[in-house]
Amino acid sequence: MSKMKKKFQKLYPLLLFIFIVSCEGNKNPCNLSKEVLKDIDRIDSMFKTHEVKYTNFLKNNFKEPSIFNYDCETYRFILSDSWYGEKVYRIENRGNKYKAIVKVFDRHDTAGKFKEFYISKDVWNNITDSLKLTNFWIYPNPIDRRILLDGSYWSLEGYKPIKDKCTLKNYHCVHRQSPSDKQFISMCKLLYKLK
Repeated sequence: MSKMKKKFQKLYPLLLFIFIVSCEGNKNPCNLSKEVLKDIDRIDSMFKTHEVKYTNFLKNNFKEPSIFNYDCETYRFILSDSWYGEKVYRIENRGNKYKAIVKVFDRHDTAGKFKEFYISKDVWNNITDSLKLTNFWIYPNPIDRRILLDGSYWSLEGYKPIKDKCTLKNYHCVHRQSPSDKQFISMCKLLYKLK
């Protein structure tokens, strides 16, 4: 019995190491490139750093909540155009009840027009499946920004209570100024078509 005990004592550190490493889990389950992971971390840290400012901006300008730590799966598209005003399209899934919120703020109208309505599960699935197919959750945000005096700003955000399987994140945001990226535009139009 003492021989067995000595063997176990020698193996114990190795077994402990294997156990600890296996508990950590795979931090990159989809084998994303270093550039994609770096971009996702950069966006997350930027929003965490400026979450209070961003939350206040959304509340004051669009009467919108922050979805950074929301309570249900939600996607939001914000279009801000220097000539035509702002539009906000948000969809959310609360207990398999799918709701759309559309807000339109004309250039000189700060009150805005609001519309809430339910959408079908098929519409919800079409939008969320399309976002998955276009890789929304790993879609990059380039660092270069074009500043145009009369341009538009497009922002597409998503929040899921259960972390994304590839990024291990609950929140992701993609934004462009006067976008020309056809794939990004097609993602935004999924929500923009909600009338």
